Amino acid sequence: MSDKPKTAIYCRVASADDFAIKAQEETLRNYAVEQMLTVGGVYSDNGENGLSFDRPAFQVMMSAIKMGEVDCVIVKSICRISRNHLQFGKWLDDMRVRNVRVVAINDDFDSKIYYALNVSLTEAIEKYYKETHSQRIKAGIVLARQRKLEQAAKSSE
Repeated sequence: MSDKPKTAIYCRVASADDFAIKAQEETLRNYAVEQMLTVGGVYSDNGENGLSFDRPAFQVMMSAIKMGEVDCVIVKSICRISRNHLQFGKWLDDMRVRNVRVVAINDDFDSKIYYALNVSLTEAIEKYYKETHSQRIKAGIVLARQRKLEQAAKSSE
């Protein structure tokens, strides 16, 4: 029996695209080779939304994780697992409890190193962006209404 981690590669694209899935897989396989990780399975959801975990290949991978067949998951980026950062955080916590390492290569994320700090920062940044973006949209609507009222007042003079 090998003492190397049994690594799962997980690929996902929202719009069905065989080329994009194959490119993700190739990138992740190359990373695994560079890191001397043993790839035990490749799980690909082609044309699946990242807003829920109700994806066929993701569920198969989760079954393998629950059976103890996987102790490392490599993805291209965090959003390949979930586009919902809170959902990702809960999933990541479950992976920590199961002693499963998670690596998102484009995000330079490795749960072995950055678990709590990186997730907290990512969530804080995302929350800040959403709040400031919402405020900018509301301010833009108010400004547009003011301009309409000013134009209406000028045209009625």
